[in-house]
Amino acid sequence: SLPPLCRASQAIIDGVLVEMRLKSSTGLDLDEIAKAQRSSPMAGFRQLGNLPPKTIFDADEESVLEAASFFSYETSLLQKLRWLYTLRDVHVVKKQWSEVAETLILCSHFLINSLDHLPNLWRPSRFDLWNDYRRSPWLSSVGSSDGPCTRGNVAVMAFANSFLDPEIMVHHHLSVEGVCSTLISVIDQVEVAYLEEDGMEDLACSHFEELLSMVTTAINTDSKQYQVEGRAALRRVRAQICSKLAKMTEREVGKGLGMNRVESDGAQIYIRVILHGKKSLRFQESTTIPTFFEWDMPSICRVSKPTLEIAARMKQQNPTESWEECICRTYAKPLIEALRNDDVERSIIIRTRGSPDTDTDETKTYISAMVVQKKSSMKSRKFFVRQGHDSITEYAVAHKFPHALSRQRSLITSEIVLDKHKH
Repeated sequence: SLPPLCRASQAIIDGVLVEMRLKSSTGLDLDEIAKAQRSSPMAGFRQLGNLPPKTIFDADEESVLEAASFFSYETSLLQKLRWLYTLRDVHVVKKQWSEVAETLILCSHFLINSLDHLPNLWRPSRFDLWNDYRRSPWLSSVGSSDGPCTRGNVAVMAFANSFLDPEIMVHHHLSVEGVCSTLISVIDQVEVAYLEEDGMEDLACSHFEELLSMVTTAINTDSKQYQVEGRAALRRVRAQICSKLAKMTEREVGKGLGMNRVESDGAQIYIRVILHGKKSLRFQESTTIPTFFEWDMPSICRVSKPTLEIAARMKQQNPTESWEECICRTYAKPLIEALRNDDVERSIIIRTRGSPDTDTDETKTYISAMVVQKKSSMKSRKFFVRQGHDSITEYAVAHKFPHALSRQRSLITSEIVLDKHKH
């Protein structure tokens, strides 16, 4: 239907803008962007530029994930992976390694699930009307201009080809062996991401066990398209997963036997953030990429390792401050700076205690931030914060954290009154 198509189109346009920020250091240079797109993203985590501070409120993660969700692994695997790799790059720039791992786990699932559908995958490069200038004479005019630029059409077509048919598979061919080679590379990156984040060995083992089960099922499937080479490639993938699983298990056991966890080792720390009071211009005007925060609405955000490390240094410098206070103030600092960019004279107050419903001055902007507890030890949609001794506020998000998104809006907020007679 038309509404989903329009949403997907907008997400793809937003995604292109995000990619331009990540890959183009000299502005809108299509040659440079196309060259970056053609470079293999599986060689490791690329060195990418920092995102501009003014884009901190942009729903870049959400837009790119929505663009990926529009494509099916059954017919459009390359296009789906293309956007998931862009989401990975966004997280790499932000040093959100848990989200990098979760995004790559999604890639692994789609690669495995695509094995039975490889003959059905759509390749724009094989679409005659896109390549035959005799049947589509308008192609030669795309990007052309009357100005001094003579590479207009060439640059636009090169960009379009790299955009529509990205070379993101190892060995650049769609076969069981090619998918398996790409899968091994993705699994290697999953391990690197979890090692960067640290403290998530249990979750990493759970993901590797799930992938191991999927690959074993694929090996045991009586499929005619799995020739001898294909089954051998799948067994190499299984061996690689077993190797990663063994390493993560050893790390987990080692920590359980007495290796100290530093206070900043908190890959599972989340905070609830609410913006309220005087609304910023960024939230009033219609902008190219929407904001991920909804004004006056709570959002649950995972706190990244770099943020926790800065909070740990703040705690050392201010021993009287609580650990939770340091986390909230560190997370809120770039938000405050972005709001001040809109209005230097704006009065911004951060609240790290109490309810966001506390009396406010409508001439001021408030950031209410509190550390929340996750209901489940591994993955959960529900978070809670204790309000005094007799009530709890519970927040529920759409997808279980950790997730490929580092933040999610709360869909349901519930106030739970505790039974005072329970001991």
